Amino acid sequence: MNIWIFSAGVLGLLTSLVHIFAGQIDPVRPFLKSELDDIPKATLLACWHIVTVILVTSSAILTYAGWVNANYLTTVVLGLSLTYVSFAAVFMCVGWYFFKHHTFIKLPQWVLLLPIGALGFIGSGQY
Repeated sequence: MNIWIFSAGVLGLLTSLVHIFAGQIDPVRPFLKSELDDIPKATLLACWHIVTVILVTSSAILTYAGWVNANYLTTVVLGLSLTYVSFAAVFMCVGWYFFKHHTFIKLPQWVLLLPIGALGFIGSGQY
């Protein structure tokens, strides 16, 4: 077992649950009740669910790769780790644009995404 990559996967699965359940309460429901036209509303809701699929699938891959210590998946783990670090960077940049130094409180998603990527990178060096 590669505990670093396995931990990245488990944290990713927990993050997926936060996204699925807490995300419905805070951003999704108010967004669906907004006055936005149906086409952009449907498109953004589809994007929300695409993110859900990406979070769950990538987290499952990381969990599997860590559990079986699958060194043949090193490139996949590195790619997913880079993706999660990039996701965190997007939240920080968008948050900075809208909220400046309050971004770390207003858009805290980076707090979960960045460690997933970091754990994956650390674990990749353990093969």
